[in-house]
Amino acid sequence: MNELAAVIPFRAKAGSGEEVARLIASVLPHVEDEVGTTTWLVLRSEADPDLIFLVDLFADPESRNAHMSGQAAKLILASVPPLLAESPSIHPATIVARKPASGRGDR
Repeated sequence: MNELAAVIPFRAKAGSGEEVARLIASVLPHVEDEVGTTTWLVLRSEADPDLIFLVDLFADPESRNAHMSGQAAKLILASVPPLLAESPSIHPATIVARKPASGRGDR
């Protein structure tokens, strides 16, 4: 397994988590056009509703680089920062194990 990922936590200002999640999720149509972005998730913490996670999976390094400089990223960076308590940090990652959508997980 050599699939690449990125995890980006967004810490919203108090009470702004729902709006931050909505703004991030609104760029989905742009992500759907990215062939190399294989999975794209926007998660809102149930333990802390002002903490939003963006989780991306990519086919290769070129796809990750294209995504990070693509239209979806530009739209998020243009709309979300005023609602954040702190700047988001991007955590590039390599997937170690995952369960496929159907069948048994990779080990």
